Amino acid sequence: MKKEPSPGYTNESMIKLTLIAFFQAMKSQLHAKWRKAQGTRLREDVRRNQTNGIPCLVHNARHSNSSAFHSLFIRLRQNTLQLAAGSFILSILIWFAFPLSNVMGQPPKRPASPVVVEKVIRKHVRPIVTLIGTAEPHRKSVVAPPVQGLVVDFPVLKGQKIAKGDILVRIEKQPLLLQLKAARANLAEAKENHKNALSELKRTTELYKKKSISNKAYDWALYKANALKKKIMALAARIETIQYDIEKCIIRAPFAGFIVEEHTQLGQWLKEGGEVVTIVEIDPIVVTIPVPDRYIHSLKVGQEVDLEFDFLPGNKMRKGKVRDVIPEGNERSRTFPVQIIVANKDLSILAGMSSKVSFPVGNPDEALLVDKDAVVTGGTGHKVFVVRHGKAVPVQVKKGAAYGGLVVVEGNLSAGDMVVIEGNERLRPGQEVQVKIRQRG
Repeated sequence: MKKEPSPGYTNESMIKLTLIAFFQAMKSQLHAKWRKAQGTRLREDVRRNQTNGIPCLVHNARHSNSSAFHSLFIRLRQNTLQLAAGSFILSILIWFAFPLSNVMGQPPKRPASPVVVEKVIRKHVRPIVTLIGTAEPHRKSVVAPPVQGLVVDFPVLKGQKIAKGDILVRIEKQPLLLQLKAARANLAEAKENHKNALSELKRTTELYKKKSISNKAYDWALYKANALKKKIMALAARIETIQYDIEKCIIRAPFAGFIVEEHTQLGQWLKEGGEVVTIVEIDPIVVTIPVPDRYIHSLKVGQEVDLEFDFLPGNKMRKGKVRDVIPEGNERSRTFPVQIIVANKDLSILAGMSSKVSFPVGNPDEALLVDKDAVVTGGTGHKVFVVRHGKAVPVQVKKGAAYGGLVVVEGNLSAGDMVVIEGNERLRPGQEVQVKIRQRG
């Protein structure tokens, strides 16, 4: 949708106005000089006549109609006529050199403007319903440590973007290193004891076969050897646990996203399972809309829908797919939550933003559609420029629902009419155009 330009005076018109004002000033100045010269000449003639014995030229003209006054009158009239004729010729030249339409700021006849046009099409479309939804994170996690300890490093901040595997917090691991050292020593001792127990069991078994010792002595030797073997296994498991805890002293991000909450700080004691940070993932992002029960069966999982985010700086229109239709609705509003997954590679859609979600419902109806760029928005509403007989003719329209790159319009249009889709922002009503037709694939 485009906006029409505002009219105004051109630089050429301002130059022409300045030239006319200049010529008018010259004419007025010449006329004043001529009147001054003629007045001086008249006074000299009167003075000359008085010197020759004539008291007053006017008096003689009234009573005697002298030839001197008559001659002076003829000269005055001839000079006046010459100046008037010159001014008239100068005005005619200015008139033809600079037409009045240009001087008054009206646009001159424009050359044919190159435009791209496309046909108005008629097709059956389903009515479109638009609902308001809210963007939510695709994933949200409160990260917690599996071990307890003192926070010795907390390198992240609220609002920070992080990648998967980035370090979120480090916990003091020196106590665990000491436990690991002790466990390894205990394991080594248990292995030695087990070795001795096996030797003792071997000797006891030989004596038992010869009936040289009692059953109780043999059972004790066997029990001791088996107990030390299990102790070795327990110590080995203990060492693995300590090593695991040491590794978990460094808490890493489970997925890429943003830190939206900090739950700990440097020097704080973290309990096992305590909260560290809250992370959200917004690529992709999920838009949840409450769908009235009368429309809920018009949406299916995997169906593509159109979304519009009014407050995005760039591309406001996005495509999304229905991810889930929640089968439990709100009893008061009789609406069911539907979740739509939307790609958000540029991360411009933030959690909490509102969105208009449009999808078709009901049975198809016949309508006229034009390219969305054909609609021009002005002070009087919406209009399109139709090319008729090589000229651009504005037609007022009522804008309807959008279907991808097309939009429904109502007005004095017919299927097959050529409407301007490129170059219409500079067109004037009735302007000649040079047409290039674009075929929609």
